[in-house]
Amino acid sequence: MERNPTKTDAPVAGTGIEMEGVSLRFGAYTAVESLDLVVPAGQFTAIVGPTGCGKSSLLNLVAGLLRASSGRVALDGRAVGGVNRQAAYMFQQDALLPWKCALDNVMLGPTLRGSPRRQAREQAREWL
Repeated sequence: MERNPTKTDAPVAGTGIEMEGVSLRFGAYTAVESLDLVVPAGQFTAIVGPTGCGKSSLLNLVAGLLRASSGRVALDGRAVGGVNRQAAYMFQQDALLPWKCALDNVMLGPTLRGSPRRQAREQAREWL
């Protein structure tokens, strides 16, 4: 990826996902090393590879659930510096809260996004 010296962290609608020189380490283990990746907005991209190669780690970086050890992760030209509310994906393992009923588990997403409880409940009922 060629670096644009005039580039800022101002949002640029539709530029998609950009990773530049991204590395991710967990202690002595390196999950991702020096990755450059551009996925233009609206483009479908598949990430394939064996267990442990860093596929889920890349998704977690874009979602802001993990912070890169080095490099830059951006969405639409803006650096991802925390939980990215524009990104969503389904986890590999179930993520239900066993002490909650099905309706409350479905309500969790809208509630965490700030929807009023009543609206979240109505939405969850519709989805179920």
